[in-house]
Amino acid sequence: MHPGLENLLAALRPERIGERRYQASQPGGMGTHLFGGQVLAQALAAAHLEQPEGDTHSLHACFLQRGNPVDPIQIEVVPLRHSRAFHTHRVTAHQEDKPILEMLVSHHLGEEGLEHQIPMDEVGEPEGEAYERGLLRAMSPGGFDDEDTPFELPVEIRGVGGLGLFSSDVRPPQARCWMRVRGELPDDPRLHQCLFAYASDYAIIAPAIHPHPMPVTAYQSASLDHAVWFHRRFRMDDWLLFELDSPIATGARGLGRGLLYTRAGRLVGSCAQEALLRPLRTSEG
Repeated sequence: MHPGLENLLAALRPERIGERRYQASQPGGMGTHLFGGQVLAQALAAAHLEQPEGDTHSLHACFLQRGNPVDPIQIEVVPLRHSRAFHTHRVTAHQEDKPILEMLVSHHLGEEGLEHQIPMDEVGEPEGEAYERGLLRAMSPGGFDDEDTPFELPVEIRGVGGLGLFSSDVRPPQARCWMRVRGELPDDPRLHQCLFAYASDYAIIAPAIHPHPMPVTAYQSASLDHAVWFHRRFRMDDWLLFELDSPIATGARGLGRGLLYTRAGRLVGSCAQEALLRPLRTSEG
């Protein structure tokens, strides 16, 4: 198994330290700031431990302040609703006694009902530029060895036609990317949900960058809030297509939306995120 995925899976096993209280470790290798998708996934993993029945059908999170990628994360899970079909918990993640994330997680015990979905775009086989290569190109204006990728994310992300996050090219506010983890996973649907929560934070804001002639590195950027809806079970160790768009960017904020499909065209998840996109001041500005 890819070492980055091994470290991530270990970080998604929170340790119980008290009644409804958990501590999650850090996987390392994520730079100077705590990656929002990581704490989102760890908070969801803690909620799963408090709710043994049903599948998660939604989460709604607010990022309260930046965390650091070194100190452990303390997570508290509080039950709010326990009805015949739905169970809801409030999950709060802390570092150094300061809240960094507040999230509502809802589980559904499952029912039969209406069925329809928006069809998946026809995009061919999984391929495209790797997320890491676009990042390296942006950070290496003098160029880099095209055969050398010094790091790999635990999730493989391939932008169809390239992701404009790290480019100054102007594009329509849409994007599509294939994603899967770098290794085989056990048959645990809750683990696959946690890993999509993690991966959904990488590319979702790309369409808000596309219509503007500046890469994401020209902005002060941060996830403000994030919502995920899980419609059907899926596997993160098989390719999934993430179709993205951004209906608006205004007031130094951008909105990204995504639909997650299996290779067979089955819609399995949706998500939305608003992010801070504050242009950085330049020496001339």
